[in-house]
Amino acid sequence: MHSLFSNIKKIISKWCILVPIAYLVPKKRNLVLFIGKNKGRFCDNVKYLYLHFHKLKESNIQYYFLTEHKCVYESLTQNKLPVVYHPTLLSIYVLLRANILIVDSESWRLKSKYYLSFKSKKIQLWHGVSLKRMESAVPKTAKYINSFGGKLDAAVRGKFINHDLLISTSEFFTQKVFSKAFRTKCFLESGYPRNDVFFNHLDDEYVLIGSDKETISKVSKLREDGYKIILYAPTFRDTGGDPITDGALNPDSLSEFANKNKAVFVFKFHVRADTTYKLEAYDGIIKCDNSQDIQPLLKVSDILITDYSSVYMDYLLLDRPVIFFPYDYKKYIEKDRSLFFDYDWITPGPKCSSQDELEKTLIDYIIEQKDDFSAKRTEIRNLAFKYKDGNASERIWNFVKQKYLDR
Repeated sequence: MHSLFSNIKKIISKWCILVPIAYLVPKKRNLVLFIGKNKGRFCDNVKYLYLHFHKLKESNIQYYFLTEHKCVYESLTQNKLPVVYHPTLLSIYVLLRANILIVDSESWRLKSKYYLSFKSKKIQLWHGVSLKRMESAVPKTAKYINSFGGKLDAAVRGKFINHDLLISTSEFFTQKVFSKAFRTKCFLESGYPRNDVFFNHLDDEYVLIGSDKETISKVSKLREDGYKIILYAPTFRDTGGDPITDGALNPDSLSEFANKNKAVFVFKFHVRADTTYKLEAYDGIIKCDNSQDIQPLLKVSDILITDYSSVYMDYLLLDRPVIFFPYDYKKYIEKDRSLFFDYDWITPGPKCSSQDELEKTLIDYIIEQKDDFSAKRTEIRNLAFKYKDGNASERIWNFVKQKYLDR
């Protein structure tokens, strides 16, 4: 009870102090602030749109990346990229003055950022072309949003806010997914900035910031030497567990398979997954830092294995094989997340429920060079992406500039 009253007091004080200040402090029209997900990690759509802004070098635009991670702050500072650390006096000032906020998660608003940026335009990039139900498209969440408590939460703490602009990838996903999951005044079907990297070189001086450079370098060299790079990127389970803990994958067998078939397995667990396995002890297996940006790693892999993660949608732009490993499908859809679509239809690749099936399918691709899902990948790719190029950042920036800055 004491904790509840303490939280109420904090919220009231923010509304009585921070919001009035946010109203009184004038916005700087040409100030743009980027806030990455997971307390400001330098990854995903915000990273790539921010780097696009930086390359434009438009003298009349001022911009910063805001982070709560010292390592991100130091890295961007060393690379002479505009960055502010939060919470500091400078970050508070920038939040109060920024005319435009560009984010790619719902949690950006924490640490008083919602109150300080109350009058800013909010642009939501989001972080995936999802097949999983999310945000207000989750029945339980939708019920809460329409309840008194949910409406109060939205009004008081900024949950489920009405964005000024939300980025989508196609008309199909706007209608079937994003319009059901988010509130926004406007949609822009531009594609995702993070996928621009698939159409450009990785030797850009900034692209690998926030990535596992050591793994990318090692994998690139192995690929040049003729090894098949098999990237395994499973999603997070709300109820806990992962393929190794659950006994779905045996690292010893995977290592043996890799050595026999001149392949390398790269494990990239979800950032929220609690995995402490010493996979580096196994020959033919590399464990990537799961807090780092995955996009450059996707580009240097030959085959993707995943389950319910939206990462495979991005991978379709590379038109390389995807294998699905939904070993816990029944449990996942009943206890973790329900899906927007029929799983078999939306996933353009073979489905494997055991390691034996997975290894046999890999043999089909690696040794037999058999690919029965090329046409299906094209079908889903065309539904998911209106544009299949490296110009998403340019489209977003041109729209933002015209709508919010050039008036």
